[in-house]
Amino acid sequence: MKLSKLVNFLEEKFPRSLAEEWDNVGLLVGKRDSKIDGILLALDLTEKVIDKAIEVGANLIITHHPMIFKPLKNITGDTLTGKKIIKLIENKISVYSMHTNLDSSKHGLNDFLGENILKLKNGVILDPLEKNGIEYGIGRVYKLDEALSLEKISEILKEKLELNSITVVKANEQKEIKKIALVSGSGASYWRKAKKLGAGVLITGDVKYHEAMDAKEENFSLIDIGHFESEWVFSNLLEDILKKEFEIYITIFNDGPVFEKM
Repeated sequence: MKLSKLVNFLEEKFPRSLAEEWDNVGLLVGKRDSKIDGILLALDLTEKVIDKAIEVGANLIITHHPMIFKPLKNITGDTLTGKKIIKLIENKISVYSMHTNLDSSKHGLNDFLGENILKLKNGVILDPLEKNGIEYGIGRVYKLDEALSLEKISEILKEKLELNSITVVKANEQKEIKKIALVSGSGASYWRKAKKLGAGVLITGDVKYHEAMDAKEENFSLIDIGHFESEWVFSNLLEDILKKEFEIYITIFNDGPVFEKM
């Protein structure tokens, strides 16, 4: 299969134009006319991921987080990024990244996390936008079938996402929760929008101290499940999408999480 065929399919389903301005999505390394024999799916492009692709014979790596965010002044073996790019080119491996365009799109990462993993229904976009007639946006808000305590929601998250522990910011006045908001990755800055839409808690990653303190003082709860932990299902989502469309060998390999609890 030609790489261009796969790229066209992904960009029709998850347009690059839906990515945030600061983001860098799409084909980052490779030639569009190259032949793809196998795909490796990974959250991040680490050296271990590249080595795994070489090991299994995958000549395309699709990641969630882009390896290149800022313009490069040089590509040499003296830098980690340069080293990776050289290894990719030497081994004829292409790299394609889907980040905030996948987060925001309908049937993208936030929908997959909420509906397929947590089994929630009828989510609405937390921060809705529209471009060229396409509705998209960061985060989702879900109404629960029954009100739940913060503790019960935390237990469900640990079970569904296979987590040993999570970090919780408890509102000063604890109430049972009827609506939850969800933002994969770093989404704590959206807690005020979540509260305005009637959510009793925002589930996300990378919650900072001052964001947490403000939310607590304004009687709103946060659950920090971790950045990696909120996004590792990216590979499962892409595997489901690609297997329905193409007959090609797919490997999942996530080199993470970065943070470990001792």
